Amino acid sequence: MSTPNNAAPSSIFPSLFHRTKVPPYYREPFIVDGYRKPNSSLSEALAYTLVPSNNDCLNFWTHFIPLVVWIVWFWALSHRLDLSDPYFYPLACLWVGCCTYAVCSSGAHLLGCMRLEVRQVCFLVDYMGISMYTFSGSLSTFFYLYPPDSLYVRYKWVTLFVFGALCVGATVMSGLSRFYWERWRFVIRALAYGLPYVILSVPAWIRFLGCQFAGRDCTMETHYLHLVAIAMIGLLAFFFISKVPERFAPGRFDAVFQSHQLFHLCAATVSCLHMYTFPIDAVIRRELMAAAGVVPDFNSTILLYAVVNACNLVFVAVLSLKVIKGTLLSNKQYPLDEDVKDK
Repeated sequence: MSTPNNAAPSSIFPSLFHRTKVPPYYREPFIVDGYRKPNSSLSEALAYTLVPSNNDCLNFWTHFIPLVVWIVWFWALSHRLDLSDPYFYPLACLWVGCCTYAVCSSGAHLLGCMRLEVRQVCFLVDYMGISMYTFSGSLSTFFYLYPPDSLYVRYKWVTLFVFGALCVGATVMSGLSRFYWERWRFVIRALAYGLPYVILSVPAWIRFLGCQFAGRDCTMETHYLHLVAIAMIGLLAFFFISKVPERFAPGRFDAVFQSHQLFHLCAATVSCLHMYTFPIDAVIRRELMAAAGVVPDFNSTILLYAVVNACNLVFVAVLSLKVIKGTLLSNKQYPLDEDVKDK
């Protein structure tokens, strides 16, 4: 059994460890080295973000840096558009969703080396953040991208209720997958968030295809960027489920180019594309959508967004309380690790 990997001087940075030196519930599939000390203090967790050979270092930075970019983006957008206009409320929700999931994700990867209870609660909050972004994206998609004659638009409140229920369901399934169905946890989480995206995207895909092949209802300024975003979403799902490339070369991608980092980069790219394209779509298609009666208001955007997020928060709070009390702690053995021989 190997000794800790002291990639940085211990007098400055905390040590890193081989997978055989950390409990199973701190391990990740096919990641062999570069683990942080379990039960680290907050100061140690912060110090680890400056250790490049830490296998979670880039997972933190690949969402913390985009967070800073999105804050600047919103400041710039507020000088171009009147965000107090209810028509632009979905954009405000989108910004909140993007920043929230970036904060939750970077926070979970930052604090994931602390006590198991802290780690579990942080990742439960992370799933809530992803759901907040997913629902905020569905609002912008509904009000700015859909064909005005879509069946989804005709039954507006039914559509929005279904979207909200799917996003809450994604938080529930992802949260429970930390404690149950462990062998299928990555597939469950991918399906939990992929299903809402596929369902809410159907009218938008129909519109894109109509533009591509029949020249109908085109917004050429953003058309191809939306297609790129769709491709990136497929790519991020592939990295999240497959654990490629580390699956084929355990230990070679511990610090750089592991699948979760690539997943983060794809997710950040999709968010950047959405933040760039949705404001353009909103401005260009405003008259068309208004003529069809597809107009955002407080109740269908901010209030609904708050209700959906409150439901997510209640579930995460209940599960977190069980974790803190010690009645619900993971006992993961990471079966995928059976394919990685101890060194």
